[in-house]
This record gives sequence, structure tokens and C-alpha cells, in this order.
Amino acid sequence: MKAVVCTELGLPNLLKINEIEKPNVENGEVLIKVEVAGVNFPDALLVQGKYQIVLDPPFVPGNEVCGIIEEVGEGVKIAVGTKVIGLPPIGGFSEYVSINKNLVIPVNDEFDSLVGASLPINYGTAYYALKRRANAQPGESLLVLGASGGIGTAAIQLAHIIGLKTICAVSSDEKENYVKSLGADEVVRYDNTDLKETVKDLTNGKGVDIVIDPVGGEVTEQALRATAFNGRLLVIGFANGEIPKISLNLTLVKGISIVGVWWGRWTNTSPNETAEDFTELISFINNNKLKIVPKNIYRIEEAPTALENFLKRKNIGKSVIKI
Repeated sequence: MKAVVCTELGLPNLLKINEIEKPNVENGEVLIKVEVAGVNFPDALLVQGKYQIVLDPPFVPGNEVCGIIEEVGEGVKIAVGTKVIGLPPIGGFSEYVSINKNLVIPVNDEFDSLVGASLPINYGTAYYALKRRANAQPGESLLVLGASGGIGTAAIQLAHIIGLKTICAVSSDEKENYVKSLGADEVVRYDNTDLKETVKDLTNGKGVDIVIDPVGGEVTEQALRATAFNGRLLVIGFANGEIPKISLNLTLVKGISIVGVWWGRWTNTSPNETAEDFTELISFINNNKLKIVPKNIYRIEEAPTALENFLKRKNIGKSVIKI
């Protein structure tokens, strides 16, 4: 089968498109014929050996897919031929991937595979962050850092379903136009404006109730200074490449909570709640409350380019690989 293989740790241009053996199916596993695989910033870190988990090559990156079950192992009750969304720990950038039965979500045959491969990580993370970590309430305000990225765009859409006012921070005209197309209520250009003062002006001096931050770097403290009393700062990642050094006195004087969001770990420890969230997300899609359209669709041979675009800050919206 064809797969994207990391044969040595380094930049994405070192990745190989190789023919490798189809994975075996063990007890409790399913073999998925992958139709579409989602691409995420951590994939670009993983192949460089810069993610929280460092793997020894060779390995196939990719941990969200949508496809059809072709084979099942002993103890699996899901039927062959079922369309599923899958969350493999690795191996998604390939024609076939074998994963534990508990890491698949059956969907109906008509469910769009492009949507299925776009849903789990970005929308799962953003929904978990807003619903469970921030306890977001209708009428509150949300500042989205890195608003044009995968997490950011998911947060904008889900915020509107919850009933939040969105203030979206971006750094270019193209990114500004894109988040406006998703329904951003307000847009802040942190490449040429003072983030704190602009956000304060947009909230009548109060500041925002919630900040969702997948960016890190110096913008995190700017956002913290733009947060209202009793606000919540949701830490999702550090796409900027720099882990911020926070002035903790701000949390004291403003009563702000800094809340970590590690969705992947939470899914392992809270399977019932994870299933509940996915049921709600899929219902949003089926009821036309949530429309997911990946902006960037790559061929498997273009996987290195897809990851390079994350590292060069060129990625806008959700990216997927059509297998």
C-alpha cells in the first residue's frame, strides 16, 4: 500500500512516499481503507522529533482519518463496510490503517469523508475547550488567537452555535477575509494594531470573557491583559514556537484562570464524555448548524507540502489529504 513515511527526523521535505505492507489486524482492531486523512500542526512537529511524544523512524504520521472498514479482528462487532471516523495514534497518511475498535466512530454511508477527516482534532479540541474547560455561556465574548488556523476556525463556528461573540485575531488580509467568511463578529489585526487596546475598545472597556490560544509567544500575555475579570485563558498550543512567560500577578488582580487543554489525553481518560461530544458535533452537522469545508485538499504525494505550509505559517483553515 502507498503511505507517507518518515524515514528520518527532520523537515517535511525528507518524507518519502513509499509502498509498504498493509498492517495486520489484531484482536479488537479494525482495518480502515482510508479515503481522507486530516493534517494538523502536530504532524509537522512529530516528523521533526519536536512533539511531546518522540517516535523513532520509520513511521507513518497522521492521526485522524475517515474511511471504510475492510476487515475486523476478533471481538469487534462493527460490520465490514461501515464508514467510520478513526483516530489512529499514528499511521493515518496511508491507504490503510489498523486501529483499536474504541478509536472509531461509525457514521452513515452518506457522511462526507472530507468532513469526517476534518472533524475530530480541530473541532473536538475546540468544543472540549469551550464546553468543558471554559464552561462557555451564551452572551459571553471570545477572543480567538490564530483565528484562521484549524483550531481557530473551528472555535469561530462552534462559538456561534454556543452563542458567543467572537473577536478574531489574524495577521494578513487573506486571513482576515477568510475568518469573516466564517462569520467572525469582529476582526483584530495583531500585525499592525495594539491587541489589548483594540479588544478593550470592542468590549466597552471590559475585556473578553474567554481567550482560546493555540499560538503562544508574546501574544499570550497581550491577550491576558485584554481578558475581563474572572476570565479564562485556554492554552491549546504554541504554534508560534515560543512558550510564553506569563506575569502571574495578572491572574491574581483580575481573577483570571489559565486552563490547559490537552484534548488527546482527555479522550483516553473520558471515553463516555468524548462520545457524547462527538454525538453533539455530528448532530450539529446533520442539522446544518455546522458546515465544515476543508480549505486545502492535497494528494498523498503532496503531504510534505501540506506540512511545510504549517511550518511556514501559510496554512489557512483545515487541511486534508485525499488518499
